[in-house]
Amino acid sequence: MKFNELPASTQQRLNDERSKLSNRTINNAYEVLLYNQSGTRFFSARRHQSSWQDNKGNYLPFGGGSEWIIQYGRMGFARKKQVMGYDYELVRTETYSKSANGSVIPKTVKTKKEVMAVAKAIGIFEV
Repeated sequence: MKFNELPASTQQRLNDERSKLSNRTINNAYEVLLYNQSGTRFFSARRHQSSWQDNKGNYLPFGGGSEWIIQYGRMGFARKKQVMGYDYELVRTETYSKSANGSVIPKTVKTKKEVMAVAKAIGIFEV
């Protein structure tokens, strides 16, 4: 089902939710989450810690370094079954490996500085 085939009240509710997304941003030591002004695209990066061990039995759960896992994609809607009929909600629908302006989005990077550089290179997020 396409967006314009939904009932008018549902379209209005989804558009209201989408417009509120641009105000939601997370930028801390372990996560970066950005939405564009219209709420149609998202950029997500999460820090992943790796463990370390050697052949002598030593083990450190967070001693293997870290990397940032990046996702960039489109916001859409999904139909969710309720007790009485269906409801629609905003979800992340597709992820892309290249932005519209041609910049390549890597799957992982090592530092947060590189994460912010990728977000700036996409060009649609307020960083």
